[in-house]
Amino acid sequence: MHQGFQKRADQRDRLCELRRRIADLEGRLPSEARFDPAPVSAAMKQGPVFSQGADAEALRLRFGIEALDAVFRDYALRLDTLHEVVGEQSRDCGAVSGFALALLARIMRQRKGMVLWVAGPEVLREEGRFHGPGLLQFGLDPRRVVAVFPRRMEDVLWGLEEGARCSSLAAVLGEVQGMNRILDLTATRRLLLRAQTSNVPVLLLRHGVAQEPTAALTRWCISPRASQGPDLLRHGPHEAVGRPGWMVSLTRNREGRSGNLDLEWNHETGQFAAPARALALVSGPAGQQDPETPQFGDAASGRAGFGGSG
Repeated sequence: MHQGFQKRADQRDRLCELRRRIADLEGRLPSEARFDPAPVSAAMKQGPVFSQGADAEALRLRFGIEALDAVFRDYALRLDTLHEVVGEQSRDCGAVSGFALALLARIMRQRKGMVLWVAGPEVLREEGRFHGPGLLQFGLDPRRVVAVFPRRMEDVLWGLEEGARCSSLAAVLGEVQGMNRILDLTATRRLLLRAQTSNVPVLLLRHGVAQEPTAALTRWCISPRASQGPDLLRHGPHEAVGRPGWMVSLTRNREGRSGNLDLEWNHETGQFAAPARALALVSGPAGQQDPETPQFGDAASGRAGFGGSG
């Protein structure tokens, strides 16, 4: 009887410790474990563990937009981790890819090495492939991109994990279509841990889904917005096409707060920009404006949230 009681006690202790480890990965402490004896790891800082010191500064990315940088700890986006860029509708794949490529272009300017792009089989059928000259015009060097097109989702995940553990890469870009059982919460945790170990940024694009469970540090929900035309008095009619623009909802941010913002991309300077007529960044669901949040520009024509459309 004593041995059976001891066995059950050991199993209960292991279960509690497992719950604590999962909570550490998610940056929280489960309620059922708060009244148990705290292990030594409880004294450690919860949440993702990142590099410290001088190297940590090189693993941060500043957008150059005060309202956006301010939502992150240390006013910068962590790079040595997993980030998700998603779109609720598959038809928004152009906007989702455009924002991810703009973010990737900023990363490539800051980091040396090649970029590994792993695309799922459904992506090629639904969204197609990136166009080399288009990447170059957008501000990315296609010679630094290694493309891999596996036929099975198991191979897609394997390629992402192998790339995430390769510290010589500048970044890893994964692209999948729709919901996938293979790319579940456990799989994203493995990607997160490998990215933290190798200090390699991992960007995961998900088309047609926006609420899948994830361990990513941030999740960016992207939808297209109308571009503002350039000044035709200063530029010719051949340059009448406006800059790429998006309505961005930062729905998950484990190192800060969420919010909504309208952004544009200047491929000539390789920088993000907020439209001239936009609202300041606010926390909360899209469409809800904080009355105490200061505004800039023409707020009357803006969109509630992280910014407004022009």
